[in-house]
Amino acid sequence: PSSLTWVHKTVDKLRAALPDIALRTTFIVGFPGETEAEFAGLLEFMQAVQFDKLGVFKFSPEPGTPAFDLPDQVDEETKEERWHRVMALQQGISLARNQTQVGRVLDVLGEGTGELDAESLDAPVQLRSGEAVTLARSYRDAPEVDGLVLIPGVALQPGQMTTVHITGAMAYDLIGEPVADASAAGVAFTPAAELVLFG
Repeated sequence: PSSLTWVHKTVDKLRAALPDIALRTTFIVGFPGETEAEFAGLLEFMQAVQFDKLGVFKFSPEPGTPAFDLPDQVDEETKEERWHRVMALQQGISLARNQTQVGRVLDVLGEGTGELDAESLDAPVQLRSGEAVTLARSYRDAPEVDGLVLIPGVALQPGQMTTVHITGAMAYDLIGEPVADASAAGVAFTPAAELVLFG
């Protein structure tokens, strides 16, 4: 089978065995020779797989690398446009994937505190502008590149673990509230499972 068929089958098996697994990947758009048809195939692949987390970079020719002198370099305007199309598609996918986490219980690691600006909220959620929140990450969130679990009204020290009930979702972030006892909260605990796919 083709490598693409293998990826689809592998993703299906993983999600069947571990429904709460977080799948992530990274793409480059505008690699020399990339056609519009190939780019459309990338969008179709994204739509089919529904990655939880996805990063995308625009190809940048680096002197001394084999790709620097390849023919059919993609112009900057096309690279920018393709980057925006990938980001727009993934934003909707990410929101849908995050919404599946609402109602779940996750262990999170505190990273610090922050304050919310109403204009930064990308979906209607139960947060107020200017409200102080604890910034935390679950097993689904890689440091510095992924979203956060925002916990309003709670002070959590950096490095401190707690368990939260997920009450809201935005395109990249989740909203949670601490639970003293996950079993008493009447919600299922989500075990950690993450897979990184390399392209």
